[in-house]
Amino acid sequence: MIFLMIATVKAATVLGIQGFLVDVEVDLSRGLPSFEIVGLPDVAVRESRQRVRAALKNSGFEFPLQRVTVNLAPGDLRKVGSAFDLAIALGILAAGGVVEPEKLTGVLAIGELSLDGGIRGVAGVLPMVTAAVPGGVSRALVPADNEQEAGMADDIDIGVVNHLRDAVEVLQGIGQLVRPRPVQFDTEPTMHNDLLEVRGQLSARRALEIAAAGRHNLLLVGPPGCGKTLLARCLPSILPPLSIDEAIEVAQIYSVAKGGQAPLRLSLNRPFRSPHHSSTVAGMIGGGIQPLPGEVTLAHHGVLFLDEAGEFRRRVLDVLRQPLEDGVVSLVRHGYSVTYPSVCQLVLAANPCPCGFLGSTAKDCICSGRDVASYRRRLSGPLLDRVDLQVWMGALESRDYLTEGEPSQAVRERVYNAWQHARANGVPQDTNTVPNVSKEGLAVLAGAVRKFQLSARAVTRTQRVARTIACLSQADTIQADHIAEALTYRLAL
Repeated sequence: MIFLMIATVKAATVLGIQGFLVDVEVDLSRGLPSFEIVGLPDVAVRESRQRVRAALKNSGFEFPLQRVTVNLAPGDLRKVGSAFDLAIALGILAAGGVVEPEKLTGVLAIGELSLDGGIRGVAGVLPMVTAAVPGGVSRALVPADNEQEAGMADDIDIGVVNHLRDAVEVLQGIGQLVRPRPVQFDTEPTMHNDLLEVRGQLSARRALEIAAAGRHNLLLVGPPGCGKTLLARCLPSILPPLSIDEAIEVAQIYSVAKGGQAPLRLSLNRPFRSPHHSSTVAGMIGGGIQPLPGEVTLAHHGVLFLDEAGEFRRRVLDVLRQPLEDGVVSLVRHGYSVTYPSVCQLVLAANPCPCGFLGSTAKDCICSGRDVASYRRRLSGPLLDRVDLQVWMGALESRDYLTEGEPSQAVRERVYNAWQHARANGVPQDTNTVPNVSKEGLAVLAGAVRKFQLSARAVTRTQRVARTIACLSQADTIQADHIAEALTYRLAL
């Protein structure tokens, strides 16, 4: 018997970290057997013809010997990835009468089909399912590999399916819908270095505390062995945990970047990314034919640490300027654009020169003036203008090895109290709002502007650091000593 019918099922695609619903329309008509997919599909979507055909056959279903046309609507939205396989297969079965078309109403189907009919995990399921709720979808069928992230969505009935036959039986009402397990966020602190391990470097430790309390960018400069890397890696241990909303946003990013091929990030610990100095521009801010998140996005709501910053190519460092300023990365590819969030804290650790011993009392520097100038030019002025705290770390003295530092837990409590004090005074993190500066504080700042020719951005960021110092001391007004301390971190180098 020949069925001449159109069936529609919901699928979804992702641009950036935002999900978009797609109507998969399947038409079976008379004519020479063929299988066409239209609606701006990419290569992975077009290749689904072979996967769907084999999966249907190996799952015990007949592929219709008719003209099969699949339309992915809207036609002006680019469709990427292999997540459409399951929806296309179910649409073909519904158009052929195996599944009643009415059973697909309000159903979102996501998953890549293997040749034997198994359903593999795909990238971006969390933003896809999140977009389905306002789109009128009441039920979603997702792969078992994406069970955890799909379970984070509210107001939608999630079903976990391992095989094409499972999905068909659920729609036919003869199979039991498997619910995802409850989502549990990891609340145990990640094993980071503790400030107890840091010897000496009191000014740098103070700068790290201020950086954590105000989410400020930080530059640590000093000779090899002075503790720059160790101190930077202690930063996550003094940062308060993510809120649930922030954790879900970070999970969306890792869902797009990793998909079902790697464990999803379900943690309240802030991300800490430390790319190698050989990283490319695309690796740092994202890119590729189908742009994926870069390191600055994977560090969203967390820390991006660039060790040996002087070894990074200048172009790689300079592309961070716009994301640090705007908090987003916009990538344009072939007439369409994607936007990724990039609200992160940048920490740089660098030697003062190629050999590392310029200004050190422990060893003589062997670099020429040209070598030093060339090395330092990699950290451009506009980039350094966006770094609020710039700290020189000298070589350790013998007495420093005998002194034990304050543990991270104690510092973390002060940082948390500073965050609470800022919120109580209506000053959220990552804003340029600077309330209640005393007349004496303004006078100190005005004098520094005249003497050191500070830029407008440097003045604003100095005020932000002073505001953080005031919050650490639970002060409601920014005083002259707060401004003075903040200036020392801009003029130290």
